[in-house]
Amino acid sequence: MPHPHASRIHSFVFALGLLAPTFALAQTQAPPAKPAPQEDVVRVETEIVQTDVSVFDAQGRFVDGLKPEQFEVKVDGKPVPIVFFERVAGGAAGPAGAAPAGAAPAGAAPPAGRTRGRVVAFFMDDLHLSAESVERVRATVSRFIEQEMQPEDVVAVATPSGRIGFLQQFTGHKGVARAALARLAYRPYTVRDHENIPMTEYQALRIDQGDRDALDHFVTQIQLASNFRLPAGGGGIGPPPGGPTGQPLRGGMSTAGLNRAGAERLVKERASRIVGESSHVSLGTLRALESLMRTAARLPGRKLVFFFSDGFYINDRNTDFPDQLKQITDAALRAGVRIYTLDARGLVSTTDASSNRADPTGQLSRANVGELSASQDALTALAGDTGGRALLNSAAMDSALGRALDETANYYLLAWRPEADEQKGGRFRRVEVSVAGRPELKVRLPRGYFAGGAPRPAAEAKAAQPAAKPDAPATPAKKGADADLGEALRAGAAGGRVPTVVATSFVDVPGTGPVLTTGVQVSAAGLGYGPDGKQPAAVDLAGVVFNDQGKQAAGFKTRLNVAPPAEGATGGENVIYNHRAPLPPGLYQVRVATRDDRTGQVGAAVQWIEIPDLAKKQLALSSLHMGGRAVGGGKAGEEQVQFSVDHRFARSSKVDFIAFIYNAQRAGAGPPDLSAQVKVWRDGRAVVTGPARKLQTDAAADAARIPLNGGITLGQLPAGLYELEVIVTDNLAHASATQRAAFEVY
Repeated sequence: MPHPHASRIHSFVFALGLLAPTFALAQTQAPPAKPAPQEDVVRVETEIVQTDVSVFDAQGRFVDGLKPEQFEVKVDGKPVPIVFFERVAGGAAGPAGAAPAGAAPAGAAPPAGRTRGRVVAFFMDDLHLSAESVERVRATVSRFIEQEMQPEDVVAVATPSGRIGFLQQFTGHKGVARAALARLAYRPYTVRDHENIPMTEYQALRIDQGDRDALDHFVTQIQLASNFRLPAGGGGIGPPPGGPTGQPLRGGMSTAGLNRAGAERLVKERASRIVGESSHVSLGTLRALESLMRTAARLPGRKLVFFFSDGFYINDRNTDFPDQLKQITDAALRAGVRIYTLDARGLVSTTDASSNRADPTGQLSRANVGELSASQDALTALAGDTGGRALLNSAAMDSALGRALDETANYYLLAWRPEADEQKGGRFRRVEVSVAGRPELKVRLPRGYFAGGAPRPAAEAKAAQPAAKPDAPATPAKKGADADLGEALRAGAAGGRVPTVVATSFVDVPGTGPVLTTGVQVSAAGLGYGPDGKQPAAVDLAGVVFNDQGKQAAGFKTRLNVAPPAEGATGGENVIYNHRAPLPPGLYQVRVATRDDRTGQVGAAVQWIEIPDLAKKQLALSSLHMGGRAVGGGKAGEEQVQFSVDHRFARSSKVDFIAFIYNAQRAGAGPPDLSAQVKVWRDGRAVVTGPARKLQTDAAADAARIPLNGGITLGQLPAGLYELEVIVTDNLAHASATQRAAFEVY
């Protein structure tokens, strides 16, 4: 019979007496924790429309202290009363529900001291990036990941080409972000012009828009070519390195005998084809950006998207550009996203589209006027329409990222009630917000949304329609455990009605190699124990392990039987299950889904882990295992240990941790020479730093895997989120290895 609120516990097994190298860490007083943020919701509903706005003065500083009566909100030019108002500071999130203007926000805040990190996406427009720009962007984002990304932050690295594949996900794991960034590569522009006289995308756009200088130049060139053998073959269309300039002439044959009308027809057809092909590529970029923001809407809080591109051209004639921009603006408001666009070319003041080109009359030069600004128009529109900012013509992208993060940390949350007809037809509504009597202030916000939801293409809408007949019941039939678990696993997102936590760790086992342990914890308090609360509960649990290519590497499924709570019990212990799987070195994502068999409610959790390649014989550490407790059932002389899954510890506790050191070097038959240091981090600052201490190791010990344990006393740490860092130095090899683990003090 399992213990009340506990199920079968498959545990790590360690011989506790063998953990020889030991040290403890007592901390000094840590600095006060940051104020606890609240939860924000930026959404559009039938009852309320809610968005956030940022207000800046002429010097670009956030304007604080504004009151709700100072704001004027207009929808399609018509003033609407504000029904909810809140000032949100330091990246804190707003309420879970709306309250009257000026009143205290509804909804409870998270536990005191709990810090919610930033949600940042780096969208690299690899369809419009030169080789040089790719390297600049890679270096900028890499510095953010290594130096600025905090444990509570969630980051995504994305491209419109799909090159990043399975790793294009929001994650708090630096290894995933690094691997995703490593897949960014230069992708040559695929639109090509193979005609006689090279025509750039911008020149084609000017011709398509009726520019006479551009048209006359190419008509003249084609007519001249009709009487001579001229080089042909054309060049690439779109921004090459340094900007959207022209290409050198190439060898080949020309056509012959064209009058003015015939030459003009050929030039216009050619320009139309180039514009059509390049527009298709640019629309692909915008649709991928919209998809990223729709995905970001699943995460709480305000989000920031950095859009890196060499620029591209918006063609409003016979394309979907205006509608696509509206779709993106709608997605920004619904997801709480601000887009900051950066021209990856850096400091550019002009482009030279007339290089290698004869232009005796100056027609080509006149046609090329405005090429740089035109290539940046899309970047300006994306930022302006979503409440962000276009950061153009700057060589300091790192500082631009910092300014954007600072600017988006503070804002005002406003809400209003839409009129009844706003829910009809999915019409796009324009939103304007100003500060009464302060015309000098700049107010940034998404400039509109689709009432009743964004419209979808006809084919997509048809595919989304249910196959059921019109008279089918409105409520879906019960799908069953397998279908529910499968759906939760495919979603790849944490959440649900059954509180579920997953923890992943690895150790290297002699004769087996790396073994991944997945610990799953389910809260027993909310399980269904029957009408009288005295019946056993059952939890169906399934997990799948994917490699960095998105292919399944392992999986498991089981049912956990849980005894009802004891008479008079007010709380419950957690249900814990451990699964072990030997895996080769690599980066893995573990997805877990749980289902209460009695209620049908489902929960899910996701975590990444990186297993190093120990065959390289480099110093390395296993995962940090924290909060071990004996659960019995071990072999003689050993104790079976269950480590903490949720890494939540009371301030009154002392937390033990265990790790293994791999590939330590020896000097002949002597013992390894190792030292270890422990740090505790919070909000990017080391709040506790212990001294480096020499480890006493047995000369006969297995140098390939040396156990290490230690402990932390939490009494002086305020409640909040922290990271434990263990640094081991091999003094013989002059090498160091580091491992971190997040934990929470309550």
